[in-house]
Parts: sequence; C-alpha cells; structure tokens
Amino acid sequence: MRRAFFMRYSFPKKEHLTKKEHFDGLHTEGRGVKAFPFSLRYLEAELEDGLQRKVAIVAPKRGLKKAVERNKMKRQMRELYRLNKDKVFDSGVAEIWSIRYLGNRPNDYAFLEAGYLKLLEAYEEQRKKELADEK
Repeated sequence: MRRAFFMRYSFPKKEHLTKKEHFDGLHTEGRGVKAFPFSLRYLEAELEDGLQRKVAIVAPKRGLKKAVERNKMKRQMRELYRLNKDKVFDSGVAEIWSIRYLGNRPNDYAFLEAGYLKLLEAYEEQRKKELADEK
C-alpha cells in the first residue's frame, strides 16, 4: 500500500477477503479477539499486490434474522473499518481478518463505534504480546 501524507479513507474491492482458502485458514488456524459486540479473527498470510490486510465483514443470520438488518449492520461495520483504518496496529506483516457481529439486535452507530475501538485496542494488546513472544 502506498503511503501518502494523508490517509485514504477507503475500503476498495481488493481489500475484501474473498478466497475460500483464506476463510478456511482463518477458522482452523486463526487467532481471535472479542470486544462486544464484535469479534475479530486474524491470521498472517501471503497477500498479493503488497496489501497490508484483507478483511471480511460478517453479520450472521443467527443474530439478525432480517436481511435488511444484516445488510445495514454490514454497511455500518464496513464504515467503521474504513474510517478507523489508521488506528489499526501495524504488525509489519500481511494479515487476513474476519470481523463478526456478535449482537442479536441492531444497535446505534455510537455504541458500535465504541465497541469497535475497544476491539482494536484488544487486538493491539494481543498482537504486541504475540510479537514480543516470538522474539
């Protein structure tokens, strides 16, 4: 990813996680972090195009029965990722992520944002600890 003076607040198609092998790897070997109402599973992976990470957004039918609610939640989650991309801890390696909504009802955006920022903090703590253990 090219670094410029300013951060681009976008979530282009090439950053979307789409490969079945990546999803399978995430669920078998991936590590996770939870901060209500979200969970994050991540795994180091080789990514093409020099990307830092690829992300999947998941809003399961189990929690949100109506498609309209699931679609709205996924839109809000993409927006949270896009706007807070600069706050994500840079581990220096390419990763794949799956961000999942854990709630069973729609929530307002302020509540979701607070939960997402807590999730990023928990991820940063866990990732720093893992990187320190590797050294």
